[in-house]
Amino acid sequence: MTDQTESDAEVLFPDVALTLSTGEQVTVREFRYLEGLEVAALARPLFERIIALHAAGQGGQQVLEVLLLEHRDLVSTLMAMACDRGAEWVAGLSDSDGMAIVGAFWRANSGFFMRRLALHLGMERTLEALLEILCPSPSSSTGSSQAATDATPSTSPAD
Repeated sequence: MTDQTESDAEVLFPDVALTLSTGEQVTVREFRYLEGLEVAALARPLFERIIALHAAGQGGQQVLEVLLLEHRDLVSTLMAMACDRGAEWVAGLSDSDGMAIVGAFWRANSGFFMRRLALHLGMERTLEALLEILCPSPSSSTGSSQAATDATPSTSPAD
């Protein structure tokens, strides 16, 4: 496969393959459409909490920590579904394997969550807000388009 074809495949199916400390091979996959309808209903408390945290000015790692602490059973259920495993399998993971799986889960399913949150937030705020919430980048900036929008001419058009 070419680099572009591999990149396209990662966008379409951003599944993440991992080798756990036990040597077990696991694929953490993005939820597919029909399964995603069920997941979206289950995950409604996560969506509501993400939106509330964003409104409070929190993003990135803070959001993940809050979701894991406040909704651990739900996150565990979703992780098990994404790995095609049972809840008891997730419960038996070592801390390091559990953290690896949760990281892979968010990488594989960030697009899924972003698309669903877009419906909740409304399209006018979606991309910038969701990228900041789910995929924070230390090098992100506000960009020059914002300044151009806020700029006012120093003279009126009549001058």
